[in-house]
Amino acid sequence: MKNLTPHNQFNSNYLISFLTKAMNSDYRFVTLSEFVRLGCPPKNHFILRLDLDINPPTLKLFMDVCQKLDIPFTLFVRVLGPYNFLWYPNFKLISDAASNGHEIGLHTSYIEWANINKTLNINPGILLEAELSMLRGFFNVDGIAPHRDVNYMFNSLPSINESWEQICSELNLKYHAYQSIIENNTTYINETLNPHLTWRNHTPEDVIPSNNSIYMLLHPHWWFIDNPFEMAI
Repeated sequence: MKNLTPHNQFNSNYLISFLTKAMNSDYRFVTLSEFVRLGCPPKNHFILRLDLDINPPTLKLFMDVCQKLDIPFTLFVRVLGPYNFLWYPNFKLISDAASNGHEIGLHTSYIEWANINKTLNINPGILLEAELSMLRGFFNVDGIAPHRDVNYMFNSLPSINESWEQICSELNLKYHAYQSIIENNTTYINETLNPHLTWRNHTPEDVIPSNNSIYMLLHPHWWFIDNPFEMAI
């Protein structure tokens, strides 16, 4: 039988290769909170953002790679979602991330939840406050990022933008992940399905030579060492 070359570019070796390329190009890796504190410098800064949408054990790959390279990431964790962040192994991973200097943020879908459960008449703002309170019971949380399940399409971002000053003040937040000052001073890189996994608009190899600050969003459940079934073996 002829040997087949796996068509999985998005693996740990590739992750290490472009992160190392950025390090060798004098990029400084920072969390989102630190980037905002520094005034969102437009050059030579690299934000690695991870959205833990599903399958928390897949975070382990990024923990290992970032420990090896000694770089931080910002991890957005769901409170309203298909996993329980307090479940023993999930909480252990997230706690280890925080202990190793990575930032924990809230990946909120409070508008989606309120719309789906509208017969309960729960104020979305109360729900956002409850999410933050639960996560802050264990971690320091400075920022939020909206999550949207594309099959429901209730996006929290318009509400966050419209009421940001009030949300920021009342909930003691320092940033949300799509503020214009962040986006205007970075080149945004993220993966998408089209129909297979690929980069959406830019590749890291295209942007790194420019020395423009990079805001990279990755989803751990799409990345593997060798194959998608390794976590079940």
